[in-house]
Amino acid sequence: MTSLAALLPEGDRLRKACMVVALLGVLSKAALGMLVMAYNPEGVFESTDSQEYHQLALNIVRYGSFSRSLSPPLEPEAIRTPAYPVLLSGLYQVVGIRPHGVVAIQIALSLLTVLAGYRIASLLFGARAGLLTAIFLTLDPVSLYYSQVLLTETLFGAALTLALLWMVHGSRDPSFSYPCWAGICLALATYTRPTGYYLGMLFPVVFFVATRHAHGWRRALASAVLMWLLFAVPVGAWQIHNYLSTGSAEFSQAKNQYLLIAKAAAIVAKRDGLSLEEAQHRLAEHHAASLPLDFPRSSQAHLLESQGKFAQAIVVAHPVLLVRTTLQGTAANLLGPSNLAHLFGADNVALRKAFLQQDFVRFPLRDWVITLASWTWGSLLLVVLYAGVVVLLTHRGLWNADVALLVLTAAYVILVSSGPEAYSRFRMPVMPIFCVLAAGGYLYRMESRFGENVTARPADITGALPPMSTRNG
Repeated sequence: MTSLAALLPEGDRLRKACMVVALLGVLSKAALGMLVMAYNPEGVFESTDSQEYHQLALNIVRYGSFSRSLSPPLEPEAIRTPAYPVLLSGLYQVVGIRPHGVVAIQIALSLLTVLAGYRIASLLFGARAGLLTAIFLTLDPVSLYYSQVLLTETLFGAALTLALLWMVHGSRDPSFSYPCWAGICLALATYTRPTGYYLGMLFPVVFFVATRHAHGWRRALASAVLMWLLFAVPVGAWQIHNYLSTGSAEFSQAKNQYLLIAKAAAIVAKRDGLSLEEAQHRLAEHHAASLPLDFPRSSQAHLLESQGKFAQAIVVAHPVLLVRTTLQGTAANLLGPSNLAHLFGADNVALRKAFLQQDFVRFPLRDWVITLASWTWGSLLLVVLYAGVVVLLTHRGLWNADVALLVLTAAYVILVSSGPEAYSRFRMPVMPIFCVLAAGGYLYRMESRFGENVTARPADITGALPPMSTRNG
């Protein structure tokens, strides 16, 4: 309870302002959820990913098995990780098979993310930056959208933001509780999306480097080891489970699947002038032809591992095309505004193509109004956020280990998900980071313009900033 209480604002005026912002965010998401249920109940399912998480949850409820198979015999799942399907299955056991119920849970998780983002910004830049961060996150249409659909982004984003918060707290307070909570949240993030797997290995090292001078190397090392253990034990347990059920000790085969259908396929498409779908089909054929006759084709895990090695050879052989396609995916990740129109039954991809072709008669006026409003809203907010981030990094740089941690985490998440089909979805979990950094940039501008000490003073990158409690009122 003490750790959760650390999320709440300090000071009466700030507490009231922050809670008003948080309440408005909850009410707007709840109202949107009710509209979607009334006008387009299928809006909760964004893609085949949503259907697969739903099927996993159904099989957990009906058979107690983690499998996507539509009927017995149930093949063990090798790609999806269990946290989100387990959350859905618990919901289904309580309220029945009602996928829309997850929206209420995700609204609560988004509230937790807003409070965690508020707290990180307050610790780094002062209380007003915390409030500005909460406002930015509440206004973010991408975060709003993913609170409404059956996908992992909201849970993953909450777990990752909490892990970052506990690390920022831990750089100021030598208590072992903060790195322990960080390790637990990293494990939850990884169980939600395997993107967190390497962060769980890197964060303890970063934490040790950042705190060894302030806390002494022995305590810093003990804290880093505790963080890693609380991450590694549950993650390792799932790897053992996978080895026993699939014959592969990989935490998830998503990496191998992604290498083939995204990274390698994008390279082949660019190299040979093909569409992405044609490149994926060609790679699947070439890989199948390369398999030995005695290959165990019935094993999904072994097949995916083989596909990963096949794709990796293509990626290594074309480093320039890898960089080009990754940069294109990064741009799509960073610049995609939002797709709120999907919630009301519109095809966002088809609308975008029609817009570029100036074909405005293919879709009804309602779809265009929702889509253009969503794109405009999302684009304007991105301009505001990125301007604040640029101001901060241009004038202050990576002047503190905590700021460097936020920047590197955002860069990692964006880059590893920058495939040919990247869009705003994969940016959503690190939107709290962009909001925190933008708030810091705008508070710096206030300080420069008005001469008021509203941001934290800089510290050496290997040290932590002093606690901000004296400026949180």
